[in-house]
Amino acid sequence: MTALVLAGLAMTSALATAGWFLFHAKHGSMPRHQGRLGLGAGAALVLALAALVALAWRGGPVAAVAPMVVVALVGGLLFAVIYRTRRVPLGDLRVSEGDGLLPFRALLPDGSPFESSALRGERILLKFFRGQWCPFCATELKMFEALGPELARHGVRVVALSKDPPADAARHAKRDGLTLTLLSDPRLEVIRAYGVEHHKAFELSKGPITFFGMPIGLVPRFEAMAVPTTLLIDEHGVIRWVDQSEDYKVRASRERVLGAVGATFGSEVHP
Repeated sequence: MTALVLAGLAMTSALATAGWFLFHAKHGSMPRHQGRLGLGAGAALVLALAALVALAWRGGPVAAVAPMVVVALVGGLLFAVIYRTRRVPLGDLRVSEGDGLLPFRALLPDGSPFESSALRGERILLKFFRGQWCPFCATELKMFEALGPELARHGVRVVALSKDPPADAARHAKRDGLTLTLLSDPRLEVIRAYGVEHHKAFELSKGPITFFGMPIGLVPRFEAMAVPTTLLIDEHGVIRWVDQSEDYKVRASRERVLGAVGATFGSEVHP
């Protein structure tokens, strides 16, 4: 009986942590102090191990306890890794406010080439993001998409770039209904040129499924990818605002983005 109760508590802790994680990912409200994520992961792991000890010591219904312990162990380990790998390197950024846009080449979702010269004379919100599998990136790009009319009043165009190959970018646009410009940098050439490479980041990729509107990857691994970074660029190609966070799960809010656009361009409308 003891093992069954502990296993139930362990699984409940893992599922509650998952729900907390997905809720904040979907609403872009992940707090800066994420002790609850680490606490939930730790509780699930400790309770699962206690259930195994109780099962070995006092016995119990193995068929009922085992599935709950597996769920708790997998969930606890997953969220423990997410919590421990939340920091991103910020010291390598090669551009700053007042610098000019670095020329670059990338690929459009249909595989055709794209050159930054095509952006000449436009106001650009350039977003480097981790990938279409990342729930935080998906939420942020949906926010940018929803801000389209307000950004358009200032003549600001959103361009988002990741290491995703063009085929994944095309699926991403279709899945989330994105009309903003998605660019692919599969060799990380642009990402490295701008100094926004996270050399060994944790990702859940490979065939992400959609759960309550959020992409959830199926294969955990460590890969190089972009540090989430936002650059606001004026029509002269000058970077006017840079936004990064030391935690990849914390992104700029709607108010912060519009505040930066308003502070940079005021009420001026640029065609």
